[in-house]
Amino acid sequence: MIPDLFGIGLTGKTLTDLERRILRESTPYAVVLFGRNIENAEQFRDLIAEVKSLSAKPPLFMIDEEGGRVDRLRNLVPGLPSAEAFGEGERPRELSEWFGRLIGMALRWFDIEIDLAPVVDIPGGLSPKGLERRTFGRDAETVIDLAGAFVRGLQASGVAACLKHWPGIGIGSADPHYGATVIDVPLEELRARDLVPFERLGNEAAAIMIGHGIYPQVDPSESPATLSRKLTTDLLREGIGFDGVAISDDMEMHAVSDLGAYEEITERALVAGNDVILFCSHIERVPDLQTYLARRVLEDRRIADRYAEAVRRCDVYRAHCEQLRANAPVASSFDDVIDEAVRFVEEFERTRPHREIIVPDVDRRKNSRTPGKGRTGREEWT
Repeated sequence: MIPDLFGIGLTGKTLTDLERRILRESTPYAVVLFGRNIENAEQFRDLIAEVKSLSAKPPLFMIDEEGGRVDRLRNLVPGLPSAEAFGEGERPRELSEWFGRLIGMALRWFDIEIDLAPVVDIPGGLSPKGLERRTFGRDAETVIDLAGAFVRGLQASGVAACLKHWPGIGIGSADPHYGATVIDVPLEELRARDLVPFERLGNEAAAIMIGHGIYPQVDPSESPATLSRKLTTDLLREGIGFDGVAISDDMEMHAVSDLGAYEEITERALVAGNDVILFCSHIERVPDLQTYLARRVLEDRRIADRYAEAVRRCDVYRAHCEQLRANAPVASSFDDVIDEAVRFVEEFERTRPHREIIVPDVDRRKNSRTPGKGRTGREEWT
């Protein structure tokens, strides 16, 4: 089997026999963790350890741990604030860095290498659905200041970062989990605002997640960024000089999964410029995708060259993760993580103005997650 570029999700809190076989025989580049994989701290740590024991070159582990509404560890480390909250009180940069250190400390204890955070999108008048309170500010300099502090804190604890969602979905028309989101602005406007945090922080983080937004004034084909070479190679590599790893957002989101068979969108994502391709809900499909990609590498010189470039970047990013881990201690117990979280949350709350916690009705989730309603029932997108 050729070196792998896929990131996959697991179905539950323990491995199935099928998952053990796939992880052993078709080891992916990465495993993406969700709330569905977590029961308690001991179980979660054991799950990760078992996966890593199954192959000579274990997958890297990734998780969306932002705090606020996208907080996979909410039942283990409760009370973590949203990114938007840091701009609402005193000492925002100091607390953002502490927040990164705390999350890094927790993930390092579980043996997770990568946090798929921070969000560096810049919202417009209203945040698109799915992005509420997940951003550090409403202008580029604030986002760079606070998200940059978060990245440095995270990496100081031995965990790698990943900026998202390239090239910016802050003024998108919809939530890409459920369908197409359009950012209908000229390239000059993107350059002046949305691209700035990625350009300033991208190589420091060493990873950028490619979103599924559609940018018709940049790519007239109206392909999502994950499938657009104009956006994911020309603009990302040549436009802002990013040399790190490009990680696709989940290819099972409807904004992109509705556009073709998994094999087709895998090939298009690779050719567009993604180095790691995520399929987070259906692990049983991954061996066939690996076989398909291996065959296409042999058949098409263009795909072979793009694949070799992606493998090189993935190897460099793995080495980056290993270096961060080598320079950071691991907490002696999970109690130490909780103690640090308590100290952080108490200080964070002390620096906030008094406020009523109200979730507006417009922001309350109403859509069903049951099968037959446009969702598989297994995804945990937020």
